[in-house]
Formats: sequence, structure tokens, C-alpha cells
Amino acid sequence: MKNSNFKKYKVAVIGCGYWGSIITNSLLKIGIKKIFIFDKNYKNSLILKKKYKNLYLSKSYEDLLNDKTITFFFFATPPSINFKIVQKAIIKDKIIFLEKPGFVKINEFKKINILLEKMKKFIMFGYIYCYNDHINYMKKIIKSKMLGKILYIRFQRENLGPIRSDVNSCYDLSSHDLSIILYIFNKLPKHIRHIDYPVLKKNISDISNLHMKLDNTYIDINSSWINPIKVRTITIVGEKKMLFFDELNLDNPLRIYNKYAKYPDMSKFDKKFINSKAQIYEGNSKSIYVNKTSPLINEINHFFLSFMDKKKPLTNNKFSYKIVDFLNRIN
Repeated sequence: MKNSNFKKYKVAVIGCGYWGSIITNSLLKIGIKKIFIFDKNYKNSLILKKKYKNLYLSKSYEDLLNDKTITFFFFATPPSINFKIVQKAIIKDKIIFLEKPGFVKINEFKKINILLEKMKKFIMFGYIYCYNDHINYMKKIIKSKMLGKILYIRFQRENLGPIRSDVNSCYDLSSHDLSIILYIFNKLPKHIRHIDYPVLKKNISDISNLHMKLDNTYIDINSSWINPIKVRTITIVGEKKMLFFDELNLDNPLRIYNKYAKYPDMSKFDKKFINSKAQIYEGNSKSIYVNKTSPLINEINHFFLSFMDKKKPLTNNKFSYKIVDFLNRIN
């Protein structure tokens, strides 16, 4: 990070579970010297304290809020409880990083937005894929028209767990893919069909299938937390070429395929004598090398730099509001 002034600040991490632990580790890696941690379950804080140095335990969220020397607050907490605790942090003049999607209810988000506007406060939401080098490169390829018109995109995000009880699989998993769509195309689909299945428990969907259309591009998002195999892939079908991203393939995650399928232009021929079968072109494929850095560290650096440069972060409250509004409309 170019500007190292951020290292002098004290930082609080609220929520010391799986993701809170990863955020804490990344903060230490970029040089934060004093990190105060709090979790409603004190055992989680103790476990995290044993893993890393330079961590300070707090038994009270209110004590952290009232400490004027602690400037930055990172929330890795369930969206169902975020409204009250984030509201308090805004009022206490804290600089906030809030893990996606932030809030479940759109009315809560509206109230937060009003408060942010009134108090002119800074907030950033953690949509990690917007800071992923491969996703950024995919965006460049799409914008370059190398693939031609984008005909179809398919997202697959599946695994066995973690299974949430506060939000469904669409909120938890599909929100990642919606953020990628919004990041690349600067808008979300309008034509939507949502099919979900509450397999394990009533009222909480474990499997979500979104079938959508964005302009002339068809998009599917398939997500599940009860799949035996972990899958993290994106398929992009263009009229000239195709692109495939496999996040779990550490050697060759991004490949471009010189392949396409299309019907012949029948306007040039007499339709009585021409068999209009689809033509398939099978060309070669190649891996695309991308200099990979940590998406989370990229995201955290962007958070600090945006604040210090007095700029709105990429994944700001308006960005996240569009996703939460979308999720509220289909769930």
C-alpha cells in the first residue's frame, strides 16, 4: 500500500468467527499494529487471541464504541443483527467496513442510508470478488469485445456448508455473483425467475436458482450449500469466443476458448434449399495468466485508501443497496 499512515490507527473487528478471523489475519499482514476484537460469544474472541499477536480483547461492544482512539470498525457479523450495531457505530463517528450484503431488510438499509447522508459518514461493504484480479481481467475482456456479444453467463457456487440459519442460500451465496454482474455491467437484471428449495428446514432455502435476462444476455446463478463437491465457476458464452473461470483451479483458473455456435445467415440463401442446422466452430483454448494478489487485502487496502483520499469506495452503500433491494424483491 502506497500510503502507510493507516498503520498508526487502532482498528476494531466485530465478530470473531470464520470470516472475522480471516479479516483479522489480513489486517495484521498489511501492518495494523493494534486490533481490538469483540464477539458476543467470548470463546470466539479467546480462540482468535491465541492464534495471533497484537490483539486486544474486549468484553463490551459499547466500550469499543466509546473509545475515541479507535477509528476503524470491521464488521463480520450476521446481517440479521447489523442494523442496531452499525447504526450505533455511525452515530459514534466510526469509519465502517461491513461484510456483504450488510442488511437483510431493505427498510433497515434505507434508514442507514438516511443516517449516512445526514451525518456525512463513510461506509464500505465487503464484496470480495470486486477486488479479485481474475474478475477484473474478465471485465476487461468483456469490455474489449473480444468475445463478441455476450449471449449467456452461468455462475455455479456450491459446497457442503457452511449452512446459515439467519439468511437463505440466495442471500449468502448468490449475492457474490450479483456483485460480479453489477461490477462488470454496472446494472442488475430486470427479468427474473427464482426457484429455490428449502430441503433441510422450512423457510430457509438451501438451493437457489436464478434465471435472468440482462439486456440481451441470459444469466443463470446456481447456488447450494448442500452439494457434496465444492464448485466455484463462471462460464461466459460470447458469439465469437467463450471464457471459463474456475476459482478452485490454482494452476489455470482462467481460460479462453476459441469456440462458438451459431445458425447460418439465412437471408442470403433460398430457405427452401438450405438446411439451417447450427454451425459449431471448434478452435483451440489457452490459459490466461493473471498476476494474482489477495482479493481481501486488495479490498482492505481500497477501504483505507478511499477514506484517506476522501473518495467513495467501489462497493459503497449505493452499490450494496442495489443488491439488497434485488434480493428483497425476489425472496
